[in-house]
Amino acid sequence: MAFGKKKQKNNNKNLNKDKINDVNMQSPKETIDFADSKSSVKKKTIAGKKSLRNSVFAGLLVVGALLVLAFVVHHLYDYIAAKPEFSFITTGTVQHTIGAKALIVRDEVLVGSDSQGDLVTRSTEGSRVATGQTLAMVVPENMASVALDLRNTQSQISDIQQELIASGLGAEAKIIFDDVDEQIEPIIDRIRLDAMSGNISDMSSYESSISVLTDTRETLLSELEFNDERINVLRNDETVYENQLASSSSMVYAPNPGIVSFKIDGLESVLTFDTLINGSSDVISDYIDTSTGIITSDLYIDEDESAARISQNEMQYIAVILDDKTVSLNDFAVDSVHTINVDSEGVCIEHCVVERSEACDEGILIIFSTTRQVESLIDLRTVDIEIVITESTGLCASTISLVNPDYERGIATIYVNRNGFCEEMSVIIVDYDREFAIIEPMGDSSEPNRQTVIITNPSSVSPGEKVEN
Repeated sequence: MAFGKKKQKNNNKNLNKDKINDVNMQSPKETIDFADSKSSVKKKTIAGKKSLRNSVFAGLLVVGALLVLAFVVHHLYDYIAAKPEFSFITTGTVQHTIGAKALIVRDEVLVGSDSQGDLVTRSTEGSRVATGQTLAMVVPENMASVALDLRNTQSQISDIQQELIASGLGAEAKIIFDDVDEQIEPIIDRIRLDAMSGNISDMSSYESSISVLTDTRETLLSELEFNDERINVLRNDETVYENQLASSSSMVYAPNPGIVSFKIDGLESVLTFDTLINGSSDVISDYIDTSTGIITSDLYIDEDESAARISQNEMQYIAVILDDKTVSLNDFAVDSVHTINVDSEGVCIEHCVVERSEACDEGILIIFSTTRQVESLIDLRTVDIEIVITESTGLCASTISLVNPDYERGIATIYVNRNGFCEEMSVIIVDYDREFAIIEPMGDSSEPNRQTVIITNPSSVSPGEKVEN
């Protein structure tokens, strides 16, 4: 038995030696492949750890970017969000008006000429003149070249004056230029409209009207001192030409005092105060519909043709036809006083007295008389007007400043700035239009008043929130 165990032990030793020999007998290629396999596993492990680390870093980067973006968006919203805007409550007026086309009639005298030729004005359009004052001169055809030289000289003077105004000099001259430009602008608009419709029949009249206005401008500018040598030289030339024309031209003088205009439409002797007070409503309605708006002029006149017109007094009549479905005769009783707005001229005519009020086929005929703004409307025969029906005056706020207004009940809320905080305040709506409302305090409250600071864009804040002073 002992011999058997010893033999088995020897066999095991031999087997182990054989395994060692098998390993030692492996080829170099097999050894390298085994080493590469271990290296590849190690690299994959390292790459996996690196990828995980990069993923974590990228995730943190994305989270950081989102946080920065949220911060920027939050502050950008605060920057562009509407901020509360403030204003003191002021006293204002809300008017309710009705629009109409109006016919304007003045007590006027036509001034004729005993010769024909070009008309060169010597008085300012729309100015007041005295009896015997020189209004214009009629230049005969043989002096047309001198008249042209005069206009060219005046044009050069105007160019230099505008150059000086552009450089900051001549504030008074700029006012004159702006005023004349405002008068020329409606004529330019008429030229555009006629040109678009293919009507060129009135172009010469428009040209003459513009020439009258530019002559008026030159007359006013000639009274100003620019202290420019170029203008002084041209003024001397202008005087020479004017003296030549005066010695050979027919002069037009004012027969009586009043407001002069060189724009004539031929209705001066037809449309009178008597026509509006006693004439047929149908005739007056036709004149309203067919008469021109802006009265133009012609700088070339024939013998015995009217050269100018003079409004003899400060009274003018305004005739309109109103819709009887919108207003009634009771709204315009005779001797009642009204206010008329002429938006196109920027004119408000107060104290217009009703002289005639009656029903007609087209509606209601109303004739007003007024002594206001005669000069402002001197070159108009018809114009669009707004007649004030009712008006309310009091504390005024814009309608967009009202919070949840109930116009039927006449109540609303406003937001005010109280010591740097938004506070709501109930008010009574007395009157309103599309833009403004007349308000007053609720009950016995003394606020709002003219010292109250109202928030004009209430949607930008809520009651109790802090607002910037």
